[in-house]
Amino acid sequence: MQESLMTQAHKRALVIAYFLSKFDRKGVRVLGFASFNDAFDKIGQALDVKPSTVKQMRDSFDPYCSQVRVGWYQRKILPSRANVIQAYDELSEAAMAEIVKQILQSDDAETEAYTAPITATEAQLQSLLDEENVFAARLRTGEKAEAFFMQQYPNLSQFAGSTLEDTRKLGIGFDFRVAFPHSYLAIEVKGITEAQGYISFTDKEWAVAEMLNTDYLLALVRSLDSTPLLEMITAPTSHLKPKMRTVESVSISWSAKV
Repeated sequence: MQESLMTQAHKRALVIAYFLSKFDRKGVRVLGFASFNDAFDKIGQALDVKPSTVKQMRDSFDPYCSQVRVGWYQRKILPSRANVIQAYDELSEAAMAEIVKQILQSDDAETEAYTAPITATEAQLQSLLDEENVFAARLRTGEKAEAFFMQQYPNLSQFAGSTLEDTRKLGIGFDFRVAFPHSYLAIEVKGITEAQGYISFTDKEWAVAEMLNTDYLLALVRSLDSTPLLEMITAPTSHLKPKMRTVESVSISWSAKV
């Protein structure tokens, strides 16, 4: 389905598909479904979309969210998918499940629970399609940088005698764990297309980097579009002086009557 032809029902289905991709079978059980096929059927019925569409949406998130399925890794991420990831990435499973349940239980196409950026006006949505989506571009740059780091890892003398563990989909604040017999180093990979440029850390990445200090390394890949050059920076929070910025996302609070 083309982005410009997405209905409100499909936009809501997209959020649920993201949840199913990120939390996999546990997410299916949390929502009360017996299996993925059961989930696709009942979600499709609730939102009036085809079950196969819900499945395809889940598959489109898998390269970025799933720990067990490869998904459509060969396809460029669509702006709507990038926006959903950006909006909901920091939410807990419980918060995300509550949003999904509200979407499924609501008869209103403009349900209050659904507040990701793709609920923007058609003009705003079209603007996302007309220009390169910044988050999508950053995902692709990050993927190239990560691939280059993995290629260079066996040749880095400082990691001799270690094993490399991929932690990108665990949401723990860094991309790789370099494990030695009695210790480990956390590696966060960032890439820039030119020799100089800007990189961004999530609040979680920055907090973990501060906590781990010299056990946290930034693997910075410069000049990705020409001749990539890997630079290892130990304790990046001690060397870099970033500026904090805010981004549009979904904010969750829990309230109880007492």
